[in-house]
Amino acid sequence: MAVSLTCLFTAHAATAERSGKIQSPPHKAVPAGHAENIKIQGRQPQLRQTTAIGGKLGLSIQHSPATINVIEHDVMMQRGYAQAEDAGDSAPGVSSGGGPGSPAQFMMRGFTGNQVQILRDGTYFGPTTMVNRPQNAFNLESVQILKGPSSVLYGQGAVGGTVDMRTRNPTFDAPHANALLSYGSFNTWNAGVGGSLPITNTLAIRADFSRTSSDGFVKGADPHSNDFTTTLLWKPTSKFTARLGMDYLTDRLSTYYGTPLVDIGQTGGRVGGLVNSTRGLGITRKEMWKYYNVRNAEAGSVNATPTLHLDWQATPSISLHGSSYFIYSKRRWNNAESLSYMVDAGRVDASGNAIGQGRIARDRFYVFQNQHQVGSSLYASFDSSVSGMKNRFILGGDAYYLRFIRNRGFPDATYADSVSLAGPEQTALGSFAGEYPFNKSPTTMVQAGLFLEDVLTIRETLRLVGGFRYDWLSLNRQNYRQDGSFNASTSFRGHYNPDNFRIGPVYDITKNISVYGVYTTGEDPPGSNLFTANRGQFSRLSHARQGEIGVKASALDGRFTTTLALYDIRRTRILVTTGPDTVATAGVQKSRGVEWQGDLILNRHFSFNGNVAYTWSRYGSFHPSATVDASGNQVPNVPAVTANLWGIWSRVRGLPLDLGAGMRYVSARKGDYANTLTMKDYALVNVFAAWHAYKGITLYGRIDNIGNKHFVQWADTGYSGQVLLGAPRSFSISMQAGF
Repeated sequence: MAVSLTCLFTAHAATAERSGKIQSPPHKAVPAGHAENIKIQGRQPQLRQTTAIGGKLGLSIQHSPATINVIEHDVMMQRGYAQAEDAGDSAPGVSSGGGPGSPAQFMMRGFTGNQVQILRDGTYFGPTTMVNRPQNAFNLESVQILKGPSSVLYGQGAVGGTVDMRTRNPTFDAPHANALLSYGSFNTWNAGVGGSLPITNTLAIRADFSRTSSDGFVKGADPHSNDFTTTLLWKPTSKFTARLGMDYLTDRLSTYYGTPLVDIGQTGGRVGGLVNSTRGLGITRKEMWKYYNVRNAEAGSVNATPTLHLDWQATPSISLHGSSYFIYSKRRWNNAESLSYMVDAGRVDASGNAIGQGRIARDRFYVFQNQHQVGSSLYASFDSSVSGMKNRFILGGDAYYLRFIRNRGFPDATYADSVSLAGPEQTALGSFAGEYPFNKSPTTMVQAGLFLEDVLTIRETLRLVGGFRYDWLSLNRQNYRQDGSFNASTSFRGHYNPDNFRIGPVYDITKNISVYGVYTTGEDPPGSNLFTANRGQFSRLSHARQGEIGVKASALDGRFTTTLALYDIRRTRILVTTGPDTVATAGVQKSRGVEWQGDLILNRHFSFNGNVAYTWSRYGSFHPSATVDASGNQVPNVPAVTANLWGIWSRVRGLPLDLGAGMRYVSARKGDYANTLTMKDYALVNVFAAWHAYKGITLYGRIDNIGNKHFVQWADTGYSGQVLLGAPRSFSISMQAGF
């Protein structure tokens, strides 16, 4: 049961490398006493806007029986969000992170990884932990978030929520151009340029290019990303629209894969405020900000996605909508991913060298992925009257074919080599017995779905919203040994037919206050990387159900907006990652919580924003491995409490100057299934100043994590010997221009 709304100016802090920033508002002429989130350049109030992620009924956020958060382009730019994950963090109860092979992950409502589905312009790319990449925020029109199970709307359902990254569209009104240039700590650069051009009265084009690069707060990580998006819009009549788009992304992920957990009894020098461990593990001063990967690590990808969208208003009461897409993606990892502190001597590496006590033993693991996917969707919308009541009915279907080839390998030896804890040697990848030839695992998925949605307006203040979806899913996973022979014992075929529904009323107490309740079901592949599952690891789809109630309201002529929600989720037959290349069927997960968001424009100079979320997430009967009984344990990486509070003082004493400060709090989280590792809570404080130098040009100065708080951001359960640190204090200056 949870509802929240991310208003246009709301949010907390995004981070350099996902740690959290507070940013200034945009340089726009806003009349005194009016809130930016209520009206910006003639836009509707946020609660009255419709979103793509909320379904095909065209309901406003206020009248959708679900939690929907929208972070728009202007907000992402004014807050300095370099990537979409930073923007997602601004929604109540959402946090982000990621491990070596699973970058750009979200946590919401007690679920992480593949249980938070990622879309790109409404398109499903595959399991999140396997295929998701950090997305440059500059190219996006908005980041839209739908909380809770989404199988009814998107077929390949996720339980925690769905994040849709919407690219920017051209407009016909006039030419527009915008640019971004930013430089900050750790040699971090962000740059972007884009624009929209009406070619004729019926044809317009938009193109955007952005680049981000950094040495990383752990030197050697060296992430960078290049993203080019373009859309050609053809609108020959008011009733027909065609959009042809292309998204081309190349990147190199950060190759900082963690800081080792060591036996503090042996090393001493513990850094406080990071972790607690029942096994006596911790992090020492000598290893802070050290890079333990190889010097020529690989973590890059090339991604191309052409799309076509067609919309036709056939009659005043019937409209047709179609879309088609193709996905090409090539990803390459080759790293020392797993780090293990040697408590005692006696081990040897792949070359026969002894590994001394106190050294960090490393593996080698490479994965080469090739993905091709083609899909299409078609649906019709019918407006009618049922016994005098207005009704909108959606009927449609979609299908896709996905071919995913995964080649991987690792040395025969448990440890490839080792490095010093205090001064890790910058060695190369090397070559080890057993790595090649690779193990090949091609997977084919074919999915087809039939869906319907309906909203019945019983009276002007009461709506009943429902939906149903039936899917045909065929999965063919093949495994080949290193000698090229087919491995029938681990390969399998599966055919699944999930059916799901949602239903819930929305009632307007007043024009500006609505309450709702909704019940939603979801079925999906059991949860871990579907492309790593083998024969016998699951036979039935995972099942989830959610109950949610909430209220959405605005007051004071839109200067105050608030949302509140409560939810309860239960998921059974789940599959979890237990190692770099292994999964296991584990059991049941339960989650319940409350989310609140409030935004207040006090007057023309002062605005205050805040949100808080409480999440109770536990396993039921849960056995991730033969040696671990996690029943009743807290789910890893899920904080019980997240809170954000910030304020902005605009036009300080009549000057073209804005000042702001913000705080983000994240409570303690567990770092493993057995709950032996606790990542401590942390609070970050951020400040900024913005100088509106000229019409359309604003200069920014920011300090993030001004107290230089050391904290742990994420722990990957598949890599139990290490955790990922959050970014220390950082500075940045930037210029943004729009014409």
